[in-house]
Amino acid sequence: MTSQRFPYTPHSQFPVGIPLVNISLSNETTTVTVPAVVDSGAALNILPYDVGLSLNLNWDKQTYPLDLGGILTGTRAYAVLLQAKVEPFSPLRLAFAWIDKPGTEVRVLLGQVNFFQEFDIHFYGCDKAFEIAHKSG
Repeated sequence: MTSQRFPYTPHSQFPVGIPLVNISLSNETTTVTVPAVVDSGAALNILPYDVGLSLNLNWDKQTYPLDLGGILTGTRAYAVLLQAKVEPFSPLRLAFAWIDKPGTEVRVLLGQVNFFQEFDIHFYGCDKAFEIAHKSG
């Protein structure tokens, strides 16, 4: 099992910082790298509207609508599959709820479905760090 430890990213609103990791997302020929919150409380991976547009996704051609809960209740969303890569791990397919809110309102979130199904995550709050481990095979 390969693992990598990351420090929490300092943030003015959170004295401990937040578990941010850079993730490269690809849709066919377009790739963007964005910071994403590793969020054990998020049920789904979340992709803000503008990040989807930068990947050349077409909102009007989406066919898999999702009903969201929590703070995103009532937000329009579609399921999209993207190629994703967090260094130093191999690329893999992740499912995202592409939401009708911009990145200025909601960050890219890596949640239970399906980031936490592909990786084991360990949070070390006292050390202001987290570890991502990918199961091989």
